[in-house]
Amino acid sequence: MNIKNNTIISMALVISAISFNVQAKGDMGLSLGVKLLGTNWQGNNQQSDTTFDTTEGGQFGFNIGFQKAKFYTGLSFQGGEYTFKDEAPDQVTPIGSFPSSNVIISRGEFDLLAGYFFWEHISLFVDLKSISNTWSDTGYQQRFTGFGLGASGFWPLSKKWSLYGSVGFVPIGQVETSGSNIGDGTSGALEFGGAFHFNQRNRLTFGLKAQSQTYNYDSGDKTESRLNGVFVGYNHIFPF
Repeated sequence: MNIKNNTIISMALVISAISFNVQAKGDMGLSLGVKLLGTNWQGNNQQSDTTFDTTEGGQFGFNIGFQKAKFYTGLSFQGGEYTFKDEAPDQVTPIGSFPSSNVIISRGEFDLLAGYFFWEHISLFVDLKSISNTWSDTGYQQRFTGFGLGASGFWPLSKKWSLYGSVGFVPIGQVETSGSNIGDGTSGALEFGGAFHFNQRNRLTFGLKAQSQTYNYDSGDKTESRLNGVFVGYNHIFPF
């Protein structure tokens, strides 16, 4: 497949999860998309020696991407709520760690990326990732921010179907609350799925997504989170 004449970009982003697809008949193209994720959030708190698992939760997101020849860039935002009937991630503050349970956590993820197709079907990208969590019972807010690297690839099966996958990792990021740095962390993501092309401008995407975050706090506490689930999305392409 000639990338210049018929490009597909499909990826999920580093700690966090973006599905960004562009198909341009010419040198340039603009993509707008939406995405629905059904995910389970589980993990463990070191300080309180507890494990947590959601009873329900998911996210809705949107994305925009731009491509010129082999270069592409894009941004995405996705957010939703996760209900924890029993134990939940600890609320770690500058003055200590506080156990949490029976709470709803609002989660938001933002990605800004840029990449390049060094090979016909494989690209490398850099990503600015931000993840925010807000606890419903106290209003406590926490944010993780870091730069990551990743690779994505696609493989056309026919004129209508294609497969794609992406892997990314944020090796180091800052964990903050109320403007104060309370620790650092890492994040990773893996996504695999397929795309059905209704025509040159419209496509449906679906697949599996897994991501993880580990936050190491200055207080000595540690929280590990894993989010696994399925997704479905829709993209419309504006070729130039």
